[in-house]
Amino acid sequence: MAKYQAGHYMELPRSIFTDDRFLQLSDAGKWLFIVLKELEHRYTGPGEDFFFRSNEDLAKDCGWKRTKLTRIKDELQRSGLIETWQMHWIDKETKKKSEKHVTAYRIRDG
Repeated sequence: MAKYQAGHYMELPRSIFTDDRFLQLSDAGKWLFIVLKELEHRYTGPGEDFFFRSNEDLAKDCGWKRTKLTRIKDELQRSGLIETWQMHWIDKETKKKSEKHVTAYRIRDG
């Protein structure tokens, strides 16, 4: 179940137009923030405050190469808008930990 239900819209904080943290971001930084907000809406549910994505998948979501993603992700982390950490996901059926590392994302836009 998506965090904000199915629909043809998504919420963005109004502070994206006025807050210094956003105003100092590059255009690519703002785009990554918007993509991450979309993924947050899609992959978190009630009581969840983070989601995970591989760097390869996130780079594809943005239409970028991994090197650009890494650079722009660092920009968002320095701004305090996102928090990230490495993790494994747990398969719901087998309860086994994935072999592949993924990055967990928590959006800090409040």
